[in-house]
Amino acid sequence: MNEFDELVGIVKKLREECPWDMEQTHESLSRHLIEEAYELLDSLASIEEKDSNYEHVKDELGDLLLQILLHSKIAEENNKFAIVDVIKSLQAKLIERHPHVFGDVKLDSAEEVEKQWETLKQKDSDASIFDDINSKLPSITKAFKTQRKAKKLNLSYASYEEALEDLLSEVKELEEAENLEERKSEIGDVLFAIVNVCRYLDADPEIQLNKSTQRFIKRAQYVEKHIEDDSDLEKLWVEAKKTEEK
Repeated sequence: MNEFDELVGIVKKLREECPWDMEQTHESLSRHLIEEAYELLDSLASIEEKDSNYEHVKDELGDLLLQILLHSKIAEENNKFAIVDVIKSLQAKLIERHPHVFGDVKLDSAEEVEKQWETLKQKDSDASIFDDINSKLPSITKAFKTQRKAKKLNLSYASYEEALEDLLSEVKELEEAENLEERKSEIGDVLFAIVNVCRYLDADPEIQLNKSTQRFIKRAQYVEKHIEDDSDLEKLWVEAKKTEEK
């Protein structure tokens, strides 16, 4: 693929000739990797609003790819591995963990594929299936990943309705909490239950929360723009919601 080879060449040239790129390390690039990942999440949250937002997704995917290429180039300079090794490693992993595609295993649902994935990852290991959950993940993402892994142990509800019932039960426990510490504990359980409901809706909680936050910001900006000393805030908020429908 000529375009990819050309891109690898551009990154190589940047590492050789650009003062900023030349001084970057794995550590210095880490924050950029995180920022680019979150910018991609923001773009993914907006694609349902209008088709042209796919342009933003394309750009953000490119920015994230640049981070991968830079880290690979730095590793190559230190005689560790190159981008081609990253690709080969990924190819081998995908083939190994998809025997239902590249072998003779038969699986009929996404849930069966996920369970097989965890089984293959744990092959020849006594480690817990939860051991590879990165402690530095955002809390919502960590909860979502934990719940998905729990399915392998059948520690999950049978349906969306059961997950929703659990959420309502947790809200009830929050209502009945008698002191601040209990309320803090219960609100954590409510958040965990909300993430679980998202899983049954096939809705990524990070993306859905981003969407809701973006909607709130747009409505709040409308209020901010039109507010006066005697303004009816509730009326302004309703107007702000109506502008989204146009």
